[in-house]
Amino acid sequence: MIRDRQKKFKFTDEIVAVDTVISLMFGVLALIALIFSVCYSVVLKGNTPEWIAMLLLITAIMDLTALVFAITGLRSQDGGAISKRIALFISIIDALALVGLYILK
Repeated sequence: MIRDRQKKFKFTDEIVAVDTVISLMFGVLALIALIFSVCYSVVLKGNTPEWIAMLLLITAIMDLTALVFAITGLRSQDGGAISKRIALFISIIDALALVGLYILK
């Protein structure tokens, strides 16, 4: 049992911030969907169905959500710095890949 400065008792020690876990999950799912979309587009030689565009739109929304959670996770007291940086790095990589795809189109 740990007693913190605000005279509240804390019975658990948070190892990873919840914001960081959500950001990692959304970031990895967005990265997987992005890779799948690009590979599917290459296989079909650019003649992709409409659901691929919807998947990329969902990927963009998931990436923005992951980026917001990664930034709020950086400010959290719980968890280590490495997982927070990895979550932010994955979110930034997803965002750059989506912008790159938009520019190449």
